[in-house]
Amino acid sequence: LTHVLGRALQLICVANGMRVAHLSNPKQVVQALAILKPTFLVVVPRVLEKIQAAAAASAREKKVEPIWSVASTVAQKWGRYLETRDQDPSARAPLGLRMQRAFFDRLFYRRLRAVMGNRIEYLLSGAATLQPDLARFFRGIGVPIIEGYGLTETTAPLTGGRPGSLVAGSVGQPLPGNAVRIAANGEVLAQGVGVFAGYRDEAQNAQAFVDGYFRTGDLGTLNADGSLTLNGRLKHVIVTSTGRTVSPEPWEQSVESHPLVAHAALVGTDRPYLTAALVIDPEAVTEWFRTLGESLPAEVEAPGVTVCTDGRLEVALSGAVDRANATVSPAERVQYWRVIVVGSDRWDDFVTPTMKLKRQALIDELQPILDELYR
Repeated sequence: LTHVLGRALQLICVANGMRVAHLSNPKQVVQALAILKPTFLVVVPRVLEKIQAAAAASAREKKVEPIWSVASTVAQKWGRYLETRDQDPSARAPLGLRMQRAFFDRLFYRRLRAVMGNRIEYLLSGAATLQPDLARFFRGIGVPIIEGYGLTETTAPLTGGRPGSLVAGSVGQPLPGNAVRIAANGEVLAQGVGVFAGYRDEAQNAQAFVDGYFRTGDLGTLNADGSLTLNGRLKHVIVTSTGRTVSPEPWEQSVESHPLVAHAALVGTDRPYLTAALVIDPEAVTEWFRTLGESLPAEVEAPGVTVCTDGRLEVALSGAVDRANATVSPAERVQYWRVIVVGSDRWDDFVTPTMKLKRQALIDELQPILDELYR
């Protein structure tokens, strides 16, 4: 409740007579949806990834994974079509796509909506970047996602998508009373009713504002319609020893789309090439090995922070690394990487309550391991 968006939304809900449910354990969220039957849900992208991964795991267990794979692709295509229809109401989906969508709705989609309580009209996603294909998947199965953007210093909502004009990958247009512009270095600058007056320490304000606009520290671009697309954090930009400037988020987000990866951290500042640490999702990995009928590596259940050298996991994740490398230039590709296990006793040291990675804390912890990748 100390998160500004969660607190503000709760007050709005209470003021309007809505029922609000609290769960002490985030792991109970998916199971609780069918019981609570919410009409509106605020989530971080990781929750949506877990819902999709759970559906894929169920399909794998029932020996229908190839069919589910096609169904996922159809959902994404339907989501993309709905985006097109928002811009052009006369747009009509191809007959084949309409038939496929109707078939998979009976076979999969309606069951997934039932798992989520069967009453959700919209999801609101924030706190971290939502992969466009994931947004289109959920819209395609009948659960649209509104993406928004803001900081504590902007009293949360700064921009947001609007029902009827949702575009996956965009965090929407500035909300009424707010204005956004992009600095020469790509930083998002904000001004408006929710933007705070300044920090209590006056020494910090000189660097926090420029021409009356708050410097958010995020990188972004404004689209033709005034909507904002985020491209990463300014402080996360990597400058290699060869002078290459790399924004790590696109590569990391690509790898994190793999259901077994909880977080990815790209490394390479003042180094000749890029390396990476892939933090696995212990629950997903445990279920994956159980489905395969194979023994679980001891490292997965070990306390602390360890490197997992299990060949089965490395093979499974190598495809995700290759796909991420294929999306960037040769100089921005990862040369070496390690699979990292963070025990439950250390999880809070490296992951925030909104499930964002504490990047520098993890890199500092892994420094001896990462140094080995440059020898």
